[in-house]
Amino acid sequence: MARRAGCSYFGVRIARHVERDMVDLAARGYTGVTHTFSENDFAYYRDTMKEIVAASHRAGLWVQASPWGLGRTFGGEAESRFVAFHPDECQVLDDGRRVAAACLNSPAYRAFCAEWADWAIECGVDSLFWDEPAWVVPAHVGAEAERWSCRCRHCAERFGRELPRELDDEMRAFREASVVDFLREQLGRGGTHTICLLPATEGALGISDWSSVASLPGLTTFATDPYWKHWDEAAGPFVRRFARLLRETCARHGVAAQLWVPSFGLTEPEIPELEAAVAAAREEGIDDLWTWGYEACGSMSALATPDAPAVWEAVTTALTARAPLEARTARELVAQVNAHDATVADAVTAVADDLAAAIDAIAARVERGGRLVYVGAGTSGRLAELDAIECPATFGTSPNTVIAIGSGDCAAHEDDAERGGVDIATVAVGAADAVVAISASGSTPYTVAALSAARAAGALCVAVVCARESTLERIADHAVVADVGAELVSGSTRLKAGTAQKLILNAISTVTMIRLGRTYDGLMVSVVPDNAKLRERARRNVVLASGAPEAAVDEALAAAEGDARVALVTLLAGVDAAAARERLDQARGSVRQALS
Repeated sequence: MARRAGCSYFGVRIARHVERDMVDLAARGYTGVTHTFSENDFAYYRDTMKEIVAASHRAGLWVQASPWGLGRTFGGEAESRFVAFHPDECQVLDDGRRVAAACLNSPAYRAFCAEWADWAIECGVDSLFWDEPAWVVPAHVGAEAERWSCRCRHCAERFGRELPRELDDEMRAFREASVVDFLREQLGRGGTHTICLLPATEGALGISDWSSVASLPGLTTFATDPYWKHWDEAAGPFVRRFARLLRETCARHGVAAQLWVPSFGLTEPEIPELEAAVAAAREEGIDDLWTWGYEACGSMSALATPDAPAVWEAVTTALTARAPLEARTARELVAQVNAHDATVADAVTAVADDLAAAIDAIAARVERGGRLVYVGAGTSGRLAELDAIECPATFGTSPNTVIAIGSGDCAAHEDDAERGGVDIATVAVGAADAVVAISASGSTPYTVAALSAARAAGALCVAVVCARESTLERIADHAVVADVGAELVSGSTRLKAGTAQKLILNAISTVTMIRLGRTYDGLMVSVVPDNAKLRERARRNVVLASGAPEAAVDEALAAAEGDARVALVTLLAGVDAAAARERLDQARGSVRQALS
């Protein structure tokens, strides 16, 4: 996994202000954000949270959703509405008092958490972040530190007999098993999940066997938050201890590791401890590091210190600072390029429905005699030209069926809007044609002008872009928006954006030709046999597709003058080469239609 630097964010519910802060986070080098999804948000800000997630994605951030203070069984300062509306589902202390925290064994509370999770996923988050799942901290509900829970009816039923009155080993094991079972039930609903355990393996709040959590089906990432001040420990050794436990546990169970450090509640003299904590985590091999929270929680007086601005700068530097590209080894750079490229396929997969709809519309135009016209400038133009050039040889199309117009030969032409309109007119684009405009930004003047001219001519207009809400997207009848995020070399759209465009153009031309019958049973039966290798491939494809003896195939190919489609129709339809060619002409080159 590539290094990720993340930050929590909470409190602001005006989407335009959140968007500004998300842009700020990304500009500082953060790659992820954890938004708090409280019960108040669940009740009153459902659609707003969806807007906030979208704003975070537009900034290029990976998004987690935290059940902030949910039921008082997760981390966070938010209050719980559930406990007010469901007092009978709350935990019971060992002294018999019922307290304002939901019981993890309550079926009603588990169902409520599942509803919360479904909503968070609907908002578009990349992962759910189950933050510090635990039985209630007595101090958080005004109880004495020695008290413990829970002895409610749900716990008694699950325990199967009378609950112990002391927090003995059997009761500790039951409490741990209840937490694990609660998490198992939540993860079993699907989605991507991170679980963040408190840095404890003993005591009333610890989970003694971290493997019991790390091995849960459906878990993607396992995390912990060794906030040394809370545990009255020295930062470096404490963080190193739990970073090592985290790494070893994750390695055993094949899940990713994530570690959190605090930036709230710290003063300037404590910055060296913060830096030591980050260094210890890095040295233990943890590459996914996060901090709670944005601007060192300076906006929340209960968590802030007068030094919050200095702490924020320090934690940001510690989490996001890396050696410049030029100072890294070739091996490191190759790994980074590969890691970036590995995300492209997912970005294209995310727009598969839009891409399929565009291809259906394109194929319909070409089937009726129209053309597929690519238009682009710079890298996009060169990619378009490459795809168009390959179609006649691969699919046996006329050189005029798939064409590319543009200015890949000169970067200055990208700004030539006038030329865009002229080029569309020069090739006489009309209502029968499908025009696919390619631009990473979606705002290249040449390409925008060309697609505008194509729309005016009545052509089907498709945009292939890598930026959301672009000009080309607004012009197009169909938009395929592959949001690949920031490039390794800033602004170099020949990298991830270029790879995404190549994948999309591959899909457009290949699937269109399959839809038009230019293949048969997955074979390149339309390939133009221009050399010995391709002549043998054409022969082998006819053998495979027809099942005829090789001698019969050779005879059919000779009569068809080497045209594999003609030979195949000859063999499968039992007609001579002239009749097979006539059938193919009537079927616009589709072998399957010619046979039917």
